[in-house]
Amino acid sequence: MQEESARLDALSEMMALSSYANTKNLLITAIDVKGPLDQEALTSAVQQAAKHYPQFAGRIREIKAKQRHHLVWHLDPDLRVPVKTKNVPASSSGQCGPAFQSFLECIRPDLDKQLNLFNEGPAELHVLRFSPDHHIIAPVIHHVAADAGTASEFGRETLAHYHEILTGNTPDWFFQEHAMSSSKKRMVKLKEPKFKDFMVEFREAVTHLFESPGFPAGGGSPKETKQFHAKRVLSVDETERIGKICSEKGVSLVDILVAGTNLAVDEWNTARNVTPGILTTSMSVNMKGRFEGFNKANNSALMFFKSRPDERQDLAAFARAMALTRIKFFRNHMDFKFVQNVSRMVSSFRLFPFPIRRKIVNFLMNRHQFSVAVTLLGVVWPATKNGKLTAESCLTSAGNLEIREIHGVGYKLLSNTPILLIVYAFRNKLNLVLHASGKLFTKEESDVFMDVVMKNLMKYALELPAFRKESSRAV
Repeated sequence: MQEESARLDALSEMMALSSYANTKNLLITAIDVKGPLDQEALTSAVQQAAKHYPQFAGRIREIKAKQRHHLVWHLDPDLRVPVKTKNVPASSSGQCGPAFQSFLECIRPDLDKQLNLFNEGPAELHVLRFSPDHHIIAPVIHHVAADAGTASEFGRETLAHYHEILTGNTPDWFFQEHAMSSSKKRMVKLKEPKFKDFMVEFREAVTHLFESPGFPAGGGSPKETKQFHAKRVLSVDETERIGKICSEKGVSLVDILVAGTNLAVDEWNTARNVTPGILTTSMSVNMKGRFEGFNKANNSALMFFKSRPDERQDLAAFARAMALTRIKFFRNHMDFKFVQNVSRMVSSFRLFPFPIRRKIVNFLMNRHQFSVAVTLLGVVWPATKNGKLTAESCLTSAGNLEIREIHGVGYKLLSNTPILLIVYAFRNKLNLVLHASGKLFTKEESDVFMDVVMKNLMKYALELPAFRKESSRAV
């Protein structure tokens, strides 16, 4: 057995250090399929796909060099991705909504366990059998080994190998270059940092560390460790409608998501006699392909928005502020600076061994509370038309399976932010998944709040005045 070691990048090391207590940092791409599943072929396919991701065949180790501690991947080519199969009662196999909830409840014990990455690999595959012709195939990847785009790509490659095993042919969609449209970006050059840039970053870091943002009022329990999920899927017509609105008014979908979610918090609190306050939003972005040489296991970064109640009164002004702030962040390379700050944070505690560093980093990350978080993943497995990526998904079947739905889930990710909205497109339909902490909401409240979010997103899109396209496009 040949073993190798490779040092974790800064973001991956931060994910490993922050995975403590109720923070799990898990990424799930649950693929709802119809048809008779060949279990042996699937097991073989997932092992073949894992060869493309050597970190999946590894465990982390801590090494000490020059009195400083570092985490490394201890790679083991003989390590296999576990495949776990469970049967689910037939009564749960109806529409994708009940199946989605049953799936999460069924694997929750596996998700909530204290995963020890020193002893276990960071990836496993869950197969839930609702009936002989209905399954959910779900790669569960620890964020230390991948970002959302990589986790999605692993699921796609698993299905490609499954198709090839059953048919003897490699599917055309296997050669798609990008798993998600959000990963295809224009390359930019980094600017030389100036002293004022450092002061701005320091001020922002201190502000976020000590300010107390507003949250939607809820009946959750401080001791509740559960996370609740509510999913909504727009129809093709509704998805086209909101896309057309964005195009005609010259706005970005992500601006509508950020602003609409903020307005939902205001409406929710006002209905409960809670005075609106300062709202903060974190938005995740994928940096793959944006900076030269930046293509690691984790390409995620965060950008931060803040607004006062008076700034959210005028819809047009609020929309413009969201768009201009986002553009400014990109032009100033705030996504890359976020990664630099993470690297500095991780490096500053290298004198301490893993158990102590883990508690410190987990505490610091959970100090950065935000009212809501938004993640726009783009299109899952986009098809190409005339050389351009589209909202259509190229992968609709694999072997003898029809792919009916995709459930993208981030399970108890880092940060103490109680509300996370994950949005992606699959087969020309927008999918929205709300993640709510049980400390904030009850299960019923999370579902009702999702309805308020949906109503405000559509209302925001319809009432938004038109802007010049060049004023709000992504940079």
